[in-house]
Amino acid sequence: MNAGALDGDLACFQPAEVLQLLQLAQATGRLELKRDEEKVDLLFERGQLVSARTSGVAVRVGEVLVHRGVVIPEALDLALSLQQEQPGERIGQMLVAAGAASADQVADAVREVVRRVVYGVLLWRAGRFHFTRGSSASAADVRLDLDLDRLILEGLRLADQRRAS
Repeated sequence: MNAGALDGDLACFQPAEVLQLLQLAQATGRLELKRDEEKVDLLFERGQLVSARTSGVAVRVGEVLVHRGVVIPEALDLALSLQQEQPGERIGQMLVAAGAASADQVADAVREVVRRVVYGVLLWRAGRFHFTRGSSASAADVRLDLDLDRLILEGLRLADQRRAS
């Protein structure tokens, strides 16, 4: 383990507890959570969640924009095919550049995707976590302004509803 890192087992420390610790510590860095073959990266700056990514099945930004009626499916399909030729280019940036969506609409869709990723992680009861200080979001990441406490409470409420049904 390197200096400034935090490691643990999600069977001992639930994801909500880890997120709250990082918030209270005003931590800046990358929290990596792993379960089986799935990996989730959450980036924090001064205790605020600013970005999230998952290797698992998740709703994508383009799908949210189509569902909301902001982007037509054909525009998304075209952007996805162009993305194959430009690896690393974000679909949201491509849709904004093409005039298919506004930067605000893409940011709202990114917030929705991040919420869903966090809600999914809050359900994890097994796996590992590793936090490394200092890693930060790239210039290409959409900066989010999310209330982490509210996000955690809403995610736990949704988890309780799932267990009850």
